Amino acid sequence: MTPDSIKKSFQATGVWPMDAEVILKRFNNTTTRAAEASKIGEHGDRNSWIQLRKVFDAAVADRAKVEAKQLAASLHSLQTQNELLHHENDGLRAALDIKTKHQKKSYPLDLQQPEQHHGGATFWSPRKIHEAREREATKQHEAEQLQLQKTEMKELKAASIIYKKKLAEEAKAERQRAKQARDAARKASADERIKSRALKQQQRAAATSQKAGDTHKKGKRAASSTRISKISRRHRVVDAGSGAAPAPPPPPPPPKMTTRGRPINVPAKFK
Repeated sequence: MTPDSIKKSFQATGVWPMDAEVILKRFNNTTTRAAEASKIGEHGDRNSWIQLRKVFDAAVADRAKVEAKQLAASLHSLQTQNELLHHENDGLRAALDIKTKHQKKSYPLDLQQPEQHHGGATFWSPRKIHEAREREATKQHEAEQLQLQKTEMKELKAASIIYKKKLAEEAKAERQRAKQARDAARKASADERIKSRALKQQQRAAATSQKAGDTHKKGKRAASSTRISKISRRHRVVDAGSGAAPAPPPPPPPPKMTTRGRPINVPAKFK
């Protein structure tokens, strides 16, 4: 630390000699730079070509160069397109605002003029206007309630149609099930009748065959008994003519048996 350096430090900070502008200049310089930066950032959007030309002339030292001329032409073209886009955007916004305003319907208030009204200007009190607005609000509320009632009736009608359709489908399914049950019962009854008829036919055929066998056996038994009676009579005649002692009677024939081993009872007229 030397005396000269201490004096210089005092002068740089404005301590001695006392000078407040030394410090204020530093802060003012920073503020000015920030303001210039903000102004530079705003250039090019809504500025005209004249304003951009001034900025271009201040930034470019040699404006006679080809590159500088090309840059100026490009800036001019971009600025023109930007202005056209801004005009188009403003027109579209205005048209949209007008369309939105037209969509809002306005209804005149029902102020209920007196019966004896002969034309001319009519002045309405705030109370009359308030009553007219209340009547208009009541009308709108009634219209909304009517629309809500119509919507509910429409929904109820749709639900009723769906319910009736469901009932019809259930009734149709029940009829189909009943028909299937009747068809099954008819089929079972027909099968039972077919089985009964087949059984009766079998029984009838068995009875017919048994009757035919019995008739054939009866014919054989009758023929054998006739032949035996003739032989016995012949023997009796021979014995009577010879005068010899009568021979002992022949033993009775063995009882006839069926194929199953059962005895056959011969009727009395065939004995």
